[in-house]
Amino acid sequence: MSLARASAVPATFRYRLYGLAIESDIDLGWIPTGGPAGCDPIRIVRTGISLPTIDRGEPLTFIDAGSEQLFVWSMVGAFRIVSDTCIEVDPNPGVADSLVALPLLGTVFAALLQRCGLTVFHASAVAVDGRAVVLLGHKGAGKSTTAGALVAAGHALIADDVVAVDLADPTEPFVLPAAAQLRLWDDSRASLGAAGITDLGRLHGAIDKSLYALRSGATEPVPLARLYLVGRSLAPTIRPMPPAEAISALLNQSYMARFGERGFGATMPTHFARLARLTGAAPTKILAVPASLDRLDEIAPLIQADLATS
Repeated sequence: MSLARASAVPATFRYRLYGLAIESDIDLGWIPTGGPAGCDPIRIVRTGISLPTIDRGEPLTFIDAGSEQLFVWSMVGAFRIVSDTCIEVDPNPGVADSLVALPLLGTVFAALLQRCGLTVFHASAVAVDGRAVVLLGHKGAGKSTTAGALVAAGHALIADDVVAVDLADPTEPFVLPAAAQLRLWDDSRASLGAAGITDLGRLHGAIDKSLYALRSGATEPVPLARLYLVGRSLAPTIRPMPPAEAISALLNQSYMARFGERGFGATMPTHFARLARLTGAAPTKILAVPASLDRLDEIAPLIQADLATS
């Protein structure tokens, strides 16, 4: 795929996410500003993107060209990962930066982190007593609500929606810090109290969740202790998951799995091997969270007790 590029405009915003410095032409909102010293930045460039022939009726088009990945949201615009350090963005006319930031900080950034060698999940992660727990599950399983319950109990959010695990040392994986923001349903938000939470409004008119900025979150990588597959139950419980079942669950909850095998491209064997190493380094368990929001305060003690077993 050969796509013409227009000249970039100078960056006006500087951020830090997942231990990376970011220079962006797009206003990404309430995410940490600045960047790690001595770190080459990721450039997010607002520019024109000449598109190949695609079905404009599709809500999302994804094309993996090997060295580049192209994403086109019919309602938002086009995004192209040019390299490990450059993302090009071509918003539709009249689309605000706040809407552009949603897919950019979600799917597009997940794809960038994956191509940089990180293991990326659609999940939430919280530092519980200095150890990271990753909360996985299908839409509506209660990942963000469970993360919110842990935050309400005094623990620090590491990431929500896109969780990146660094397996550079396969015996000691770390979860990298993102923004101290949670995406919550209205009823889940109401159960968490008001201390230290700022309502940033609806993610989008078609999404029944709002974005909330927390007073603080994790700012350094946190050693991974547990991966929990979250589901609903009458009472909160934790039980082990067989290794083969755990690897399958982690593959299904990998962020780019939404595109099937093409979401991983040639990296599929490497990704699968990383998941196998990950299950050996940190136990994967099933966490049943209470269906009633009135019992959310039972989750934190349950997880703390489980962490105390190893």
